[in-house]
Amino acid sequence: MAQRNPILDDAELPEVDDPTWEEGRAMFDAEVQRLLGISGQEFLDRFDAGAYRGTEEDQVGQRINELIMLIPFARPTFIDDEGRYRRAD
Repeated sequence: MAQRNPILDDAELPEVDDPTWEEGRAMFDAEVQRLLGISGQEFLDRFDAGAYRGTEEDQVGQRINELIMLIPFARPTFIDDEGRYRRAD
């Protein structure tokens, strides 16, 4: 017989702390360095220049996609009507 997962009351959920911009940027920089061996700023500059458009879905492409999802930790962004990240500043 399958076991049920109990539904947690909000009071039982752990508190989640949002990172500061400095913490988010440090996390982003560390991940970019770990995955690609470049600085976070260099990754953002390349991203803004369109260098990662049409990236293959190979191992490097998967790393790039992971990092693209972390961009909101590095700077304010939004997703436009075409599903692209845009700078909010």
